[in-house]
Amino acid sequence: MEIRKATGIVLYSRRSGEADVTARIFTREHGKRTFVFKGLKKSKTRPQSAAEPGTVLDLVYYFHENRDYQVVNELKVASRRERVHDSLARIYHLYYMLELIDRTTGTGDPAVPLYELLAAALDRLSSSPHTVSLSVFFTLHLMRMHGILPDLAACGECGRRDYDRFALDFRHFRVVCASCAQQHARGRKLMSAILRDYLARAPSTRFDEMAHDAPPEDELTDLLFFLALFVENYFRMELKSKGVLFMRAAE
Repeated sequence: MEIRKATGIVLYSRRSGEADVTARIFTREHGKRTFVFKGLKKSKTRPQSAAEPGTVLDLVYYFHENRDYQVVNELKVASRRERVHDSLARIYHLYYMLELIDRTTGTGDPAVPLYELLAAALDRLSSSPHTVSLSVFFTLHLMRMHGILPDLAACGECGRRDYDRFALDFRHFRVVCASCAQQHARGRKLMSAILRDYLARAPSTRFDEMAHDAPPEDELTDLLFFLALFVENYFRMELKSKGVLFMRAAE
């Protein structure tokens, strides 16, 4: 047993018994871990917001190697990003990003670049009006860091690079030029050249440097839907947040 310190972002939490709270937290130092906050629901000194998804915590806990969970000894709320909780749209995108990290990372595998990506995305979510673009940007960079982002500059079927309109093959997540889409894959929705430029730039560009209002929001929403489908297909799981996110987009 040893005393450890960590800074982490709450991914998911649930009540356990009358007063305890169990939470999955993505820590910068030790990766994803499950923690128990003893007596949090009845505590008069610990903030209830400590267990809210998206909250950043500074933790002190006793580490037991053979336990599936760790008991938190001390905690401090480092950041809660109150503005995220003032908007339903931001809340939906918050849960989408947190679930992406939760469902695509293993327990106890430190991944500092992923932690920094999530922390930066949550900071932008508090202030940026471009929530759909932010989720697209976040998903593309997550795919890049996981090593599953293919060459998006060339058609995945014929290899040509001088194309404008395109479709997306979500099973292999590759772009397909309009000509190949019409010949070999009927029914695929064609997307614009503006979105193609956005897709080509995003994986190697900072979020603040992107022209987020250039692609129409409905096309960005379509792109985000295909990205989510690809991640589900690749990791063989279902994103529960996807249903709520796109149900709202369709309203």
